[in-house]
Amino acid sequence: MIIGHMRIRLASHIFLVGLLWACLCSAAHAKRKDVVVMNNGDHFTGEVKRLENGLLFIETDYVASNIGLDWNQVQSVQSTATYRIVLNNGKRLEGKIEKIAGEEAKDQDFMIHEATEEVQVAAVAIVSIETTKPTFWRQLQGAIDLGYSFSSGNSQTSTNVNTNVAYVTAGWETGTAYDSTFGGQAGASKTNRQDLQTTFAKFLNRNSYLLALSDFLHSSRQDLTLRTTLGGGYGRFLKRSTSSNFSWLAGVVFVNESFDTTAGQPAAQHAEGLLGLQYSTVRFKVGDFKSQLLVFPGLSDTGRIRVTTNNALNIKLVNNFHLTFTFWDNFDSRPPVTARRNELGVSSGIGWSF
Repeated sequence: MIIGHMRIRLASHIFLVGLLWACLCSAAHAKRKDVVVMNNGDHFTGEVKRLENGLLFIETDYVASNIGLDWNQVQSVQSTATYRIVLNNGKRLEGKIEKIAGEEAKDQDFMIHEATEEVQVAAVAIVSIETTKPTFWRQLQGAIDLGYSFSSGNSQTSTNVNTNVAYVTAGWETGTAYDSTFGGQAGASKTNRQDLQTTFAKFLNRNSYLLALSDFLHSSRQDLTLRTTLGGGYGRFLKRSTSSNFSWLAGVVFVNESFDTTAGQPAAQHAEGLLGLQYSTVRFKVGDFKSQLLVFPGLSDTGRIRVTTNNALNIKLVNNFHLTFTFWDNFDSRPPVTARRNELGVSSGIGWSF
């Protein structure tokens, strides 16, 4: 139990140190003079960073944080940088971009200047735009969320840390997420839960992809010393737009798990199926919502079903800060005799995105 717990804590500490280093490595550099014109005539000059969840982010010299502009209200964009662009049909392109006034281009108002050709599409067909940055560290995207609560009546405390980071290219994407929850009360035992998950997605033609998944979970409330899940599968986007994404996933995983219960320390290895759904949506000036549901039906352990879900609602504040509300649940239909079948949690806190 101690060795398994130490391993997941060591891996999580390495991940947190790397995440902090990524934040500190955002060195200053000479800003471009990209120009964005809105439908009402407003002009913004600075660096066009990305189009994400229906917002075009631009960094200027006169605002402390990136400005998020409603993509539907953008009339034209002129930039000298190179970007990675994803269309709603799943096609991925890389090149310089230019959005021209709708009256001039009619329905084809967005131009992508690739190395060998020019592609002209409608602006509504653009799902995301991401700057190709010169270094690995500057290419990272992610968030750090912290929450804490205390009750003086029974001296009960609770602390939660949620972090995630992703690296995206034109052909593939990798990401890591770490969630940790600690709870305690005077005169009672302490509880803790730690979950470290990594994914790697290889984009195929159009809206499909191959996914590799690894997950390392420790949960004292479920008497789970360590559950290691390794596997992957095939996924496909059912819906993709600038404001929402919905996809499904199917595959196979292999599980190695060990428990520490009052009845002993059982351990097992088995194969499971993998069925999943992922959904995300954003509302301008409000925030975003992300949800993941994974179902693991037993293959070698027939009849057993595990279900996990992670859901997060983020409400925007200023300077890339946000309020976050999360709900997660782990269900196991056939745990060891004295272990809990279900563990769920609700938390809130404040976070920062980069």
